Amino acid sequence: MSIADFLTEGEKDAVSLENLSISTGLPERIVKREVLQARLRGELILSSENGYFLPSDPDEIKRYVFTRKAYLKTAHAALRPFLKAIKKAEGV
Repeated sequence: MSIADFLTEGEKDAVSLENLSISTGLPERIVKREVLQARLRGELILSSENGYFLPSDPDEIKRYVFTRKAYLKTAHAALRPFLKAIKKAEGV
């Protein structure tokens, strides 16, 4: 059974992490790991501030991808000072 079996289509019916944990009987950190593993297998599990859900239309997928790309760009920018500090410490 996949974590996707506990989800419904559409962001309006997203399942919160807490409720997904209750439904599956798994701790929240394991639910997050299961979501990641399902995504790595190619399952389209989307998430938003409302929770986890399956796509109901292509626009939801596009919004998810846009949001994740923006997050990754910001996260990468936040790493720059640390990468500079490593180079400085290593004398590079």
